[in-house]
Amino acid sequence: MDSNSPETNGINKAMIAVVGVFILGLVIWGVASPEGLDNAMNATLGWVTTNLGWLFLVVVLFFVIAMIIVMISKWGRIRLGGDDAKPEYSTWAWFAMLFAAAMGIGLVFWGVSEPLSHYFYPPTGVEPGSDQAVGVALRYSFFHWGLSAWVVYAVVGMALGYFHYNLGKPFLVSSVIEPIVGNQRWLLPVSDFAAIFATFLGVATSLGLGVMQVAEGLNMVFGFPASNTIYAILVIVFTLCFIISAVTGIDRGIYWLSNTNLALAGFLLVAVFIMGNPQFVLTSLTEGLGGMIQNFIGMSTWTNNLNDGAFVSGWTVFYWAWWIAWAPFVGGFIARISKGRTIKEFVMGVLIVPQVICATWMCVWGGNALYMQHTGAFDFQPMLDASVASPIFGLLQQFPAWIFFSICVMLVIAIFFITSADSATFTVSMYCSYGNENPKTWLRVLLGSFEGGLALILLITGGLAALQTASIVGSLPFMIFMVLMFVSTGKALNKEVAKKEQEALNEGVKKYLAGKTIDETLTTEPIDA
Repeated sequence: MDSNSPETNGINKAMIAVVGVFILGLVIWGVASPEGLDNAMNATLGWVTTNLGWLFLVVVLFFVIAMIIVMISKWGRIRLGGDDAKPEYSTWAWFAMLFAAAMGIGLVFWGVSEPLSHYFYPPTGVEPGSDQAVGVALRYSFFHWGLSAWVVYAVVGMALGYFHYNLGKPFLVSSVIEPIVGNQRWLLPVSDFAAIFATFLGVATSLGLGVMQVAEGLNMVFGFPASNTIYAILVIVFTLCFIISAVTGIDRGIYWLSNTNLALAGFLLVAVFIMGNPQFVLTSLTEGLGGMIQNFIGMSTWTNNLNDGAFVSGWTVFYWAWWIAWAPFVGGFIARISKGRTIKEFVMGVLIVPQVICATWMCVWGGNALYMQHTGAFDFQPMLDASVASPIFGLLQQFPAWIFFSICVMLVIAIFFITSADSATFTVSMYCSYGNENPKTWLRVLLGSFEGGLALILLITGGLAALQTASIVGSLPFMIFMVLMFVSTGKALNKEVAKKEQEALNEGVKKYLAGKTIDETLTTEPIDA
């Protein structure tokens, strides 16, 4: 399908119908039988993590190794959009947009809670609350938010960007895998639906986490108890804000919000760093990154199969599934804003810089909380056990002007909610518009409303567990198509490199033969007197 085809300017009514039936079915099920939906999701989660948890580990590790090879290979010199393409956004704006869209809510939500959780409930063989637990807590936090997280976005973004900007194909998963499916054409619409399915469930998880944390902040700052009513009000308000952002368009809406929120998040990061223990943060950052690098392969392949495997399934497998569920939308979004960058630049930008940013955030927020906990300055465990959304506000309570900083955190989460919903529905709308880069605004608003409703239903029916289950269940089908996308992209890149090498060789031969003919002419033809 060509990007200039009339199809790319229309609406895929069949896909919208399938998506609408799927989302409304889940919402109706959740309203009619919350317990039934919760039980079904938990049963599915148990089967997936028990039988296929190892597959998530293997696939993500493969992607890490493969993309590093791509970055340093001849493929890395290929430019998205062709040799003469120029980046449409500055490097700063590029990082701001992909960071805000990709990791915002989750990083804020888990920035304090995850290191503390690993400290109190560490992997097998580590004594809870020990000096060793401090190091392991940060190491695993860096690991879960590091290369393995961002590589899944890089795989999808590279594939979609290359096939669209270099080969003129629509922004669809089906466009990428089409060259290798042969006669199995039924896989094409299935792959696009798998991308939408994963995106809806993965983003619903993040939106639910954001609502949980803002509700907890309102409780601690203003005394409003967290409840389903508060959740519903927050979802409605955030969704209305998202609609405003969607109407303004990507260049004004997401662009402005992403840059503003990155500046606000940076302000909070610097403030907590200064008010906390800078020396502990810097030494822990150095030690934690070093420990993660040294133990990367072991952590990437550890299944804990001799025990119950709860740590791996509850943390590592969940995270890998969550990143994969986000990959269709984040990969598509960063592909759209990465035209003009070489694949090497693209992979380095998506893998290395966010790793440092995420590790720094985790160490500043989680590291300070660990220091207070380990030295006895404050006990976070009762707060963590009551709600994983509350420790970040407990940390801020230890600093001056904690109410001001708590309001800033809630504002950051709210903007991340808007940018995530905006970016996700933009991408899903492209899938429902045959890959059109400028989908209809009404379609984005409709799908965004579906997304908010799904997040609310999951939050009300099962809380955090339901949100986590949704990510894992939604990611499994798309993970299979990610492997196909990488294989297809590898073949296409290899074909382009071979073509360029052949062209260079032919040009060299022509120049050589041309030079040889001139020499032969000068030495063999007689000169008239």
